[in-house]
Amino acid sequence: MTDEKYKMVNNIPADISVARFATVRAQEIVALTTMIENPQTTKLIFQKLPCHMRRRAMSHNPNRMPRALREAHKAQMAKSGPALKPKRPRRKYRRRPSRLLEEYKKRSNKISWLETHLWHAKRFHMTAKWGYRLPEKSCARGHRFCYRSVAEHCILLDISYLCCIEIQGPQNAIIDGLAPLCDPKTGTTFGASSLLNGTREGRVTVFQRNSFSRGPIGLVNFLWRHGETADMRTLWIWCHPAFYEQFLVELKSGYGSDPDSKIQQTKINITLNKGKLNRFRLRGPSAHSVLSNLLDKDIRKVFIASQTPGFVTGVDVRDPRMILPQSRVKEYTSMPAQCETVMTSGSRLWDASVRDQIAQRRTSFPDYVVNNRRSQLLVPGSELPIQPEEIPIPLLLVNASYESCDFVPGCDVIIPAGWATAFWLALTYSGGHAGGLKDVESMNFEYRICRDLCLEVDSDAGKIAAAEQKIKLMEEYFRRPPKTRINFIKLGTPFPFSIDWNRLLIDWDYQVEHSFTVLRDKKLLNTLLLKKQNLLSELFFSHSHLVAVTIRLTHGSPGDFAMICLPKTDDKFNSTINEPIHQDPGAKERKILRQQHSALLKNLAKKRKECRRSDDNVTDFSSAAVIAIHKEKMRSLWLPMSCNLKTSYARPVIGFVTQGDFGLSEGKGIGRGYIVISSVSQISASLVLVRNPGTSLYMWAEIAFC
Repeated sequence: MTDEKYKMVNNIPADISVARFATVRAQEIVALTTMIENPQTTKLIFQKLPCHMRRRAMSHNPNRMPRALREAHKAQMAKSGPALKPKRPRRKYRRRPSRLLEEYKKRSNKISWLETHLWHAKRFHMTAKWGYRLPEKSCARGHRFCYRSVAEHCILLDISYLCCIEIQGPQNAIIDGLAPLCDPKTGTTFGASSLLNGTREGRVTVFQRNSFSRGPIGLVNFLWRHGETADMRTLWIWCHPAFYEQFLVELKSGYGSDPDSKIQQTKINITLNKGKLNRFRLRGPSAHSVLSNLLDKDIRKVFIASQTPGFVTGVDVRDPRMILPQSRVKEYTSMPAQCETVMTSGSRLWDASVRDQIAQRRTSFPDYVVNNRRSQLLVPGSELPIQPEEIPIPLLLVNASYESCDFVPGCDVIIPAGWATAFWLALTYSGGHAGGLKDVESMNFEYRICRDLCLEVDSDAGKIAAAEQKIKLMEEYFRRPPKTRINFIKLGTPFPFSIDWNRLLIDWDYQVEHSFTVLRDKKLLNTLLLKKQNLLSELFFSHSHLVAVTIRLTHGSPGDFAMICLPKTDDKFNSTINEPIHQDPGAKERKILRQQHSALLKNLAKKRKECRRSDDNVTDFSSAAVIAIHKEKMRSLWLPMSCNLKTSYARPVIGFVTQGDFGLSEGKGIGRGYIVISSVSQISASLVLVRNPGTSLYMWAEIAFC
């Protein structure tokens, strides 16, 4: 093919204009440059990078971009508006030591925390009670561990939730103001001569003013300051937070004053030390050995020699952080045979100025300074020499008193505010086993100790606690499906969730004026304990009182709310007795209600579907109200109806068990409860029948008054 034919076929011009060609190419280059510098796509610069250069943080941090593209990337981000504040790393930010304290203060404003709260929160199940967040039970231990601690070792409780009230004034004026709150028949009062010198702590049941028959307010501990004259005395009263406000009202009415104010007529000053003092309780055979590790070697033997029940000792100890061992130790100190030195009951802890000074020293001498100095010791774990910032810390040691037939040794330690965690760690490292509220109930059940930490059944605080427990148990019961629920109506259980003591007294022909009360007269209780009922008059049995009893079973264990029944004269000991099955009148009605409720819910669902199709938003076919009404009806049909406790059952009911379980201390089933006072004369050979709420079998048991 010739050159001319080839040019004609491929449209190639015969000649090229250099100037025209360069002009056209320059225009194309300018267009390409403009397109590159001003792209029309939606991608950002950092999105056009190769995969191996991309970083997630580039979208909000320009410094992550390559340096050549950084300015262009910033220009693109400026078009999107001002940059938002980066979201802080929440948990990492919160867990910084500088932020932890702020977080804890914010959370503790809603509900009060003890100073040892952080230690307990990591090891215990916590519960909200009486305005505090308190440890309930250990995450890794059971109730048997608590029993072994009290029986063989030492259990340690933080009872700083007890509220301290300080009363200052003339001795006679203080006693006269508190006298209407105490019944001398129930035991010692605030004016007992053996307690006025301040060497022993007392315990008294307080009532509403001049109303001993209406039930108590609660059990309180009190301590007079040692070494004062009768013109000006100081009294500390420790009361449970459940009835703290009620007791405070009675105090104000007795002295006619408000707290933290002085009265010119009586010269009485009431100060609320709530939260200004800490109190630990140690119980067990090695309690004094654990506590003695905090004391100096010179006074350790003297302290152990002076441990008589109820005796109060004032000591000054070193900062426990200086002598804290590296690991838990187990030390038992022997009791010396003779000791000439006598411990004093006075202490600087009574002075508010001293307590403030000691609390301030705790904040000015923090833990990390002590830890740094201890880390520099040549022998790790040894005691730190006395530091220039260190000052003696005053403590009050209150020995355990006789609370039951079996004496359990131990003591209470009263500590100034701010030092609870330091002393708690020292006591746990010395061999103390920490416990919670469940352990308090266990100690009260096994040994009848720590009664001041438990509520009286006939007090207002005790009734409120029983009502709360009833709601909790009912919710647990009705969460079960109907087929797995115990039918208490067929079993003839009158009170499966709480006990109506007034109903019991009414069925036994008593006229209850205000409410039920428990017999606390020491003389009458001693007569019952000695089994000399024939010495009691008929007037005694005519009063509407309940009597505290303890039942012991040879086989089986009683449970809470178990019925204490009176056997018939022809019943043979250890014979099998069963409660006949009762009729359940609500069974058919429950079945009909379930069917009607199911049909009604289907009908409402169908109507809601029709409304959605027709876009009718005016008519409301919600099933929430129908479900709530059905729920209340069904619950009422599952609960037993009230009936006569004396005549409606195979054996007449004379009382109920409030605490029942297998007693580890005695190796048999034990129950603590109350019976009607008129049934005492009808009990023969100290034998009764006990029936648990979930069974129809009657069990034989021995009964004793306590």
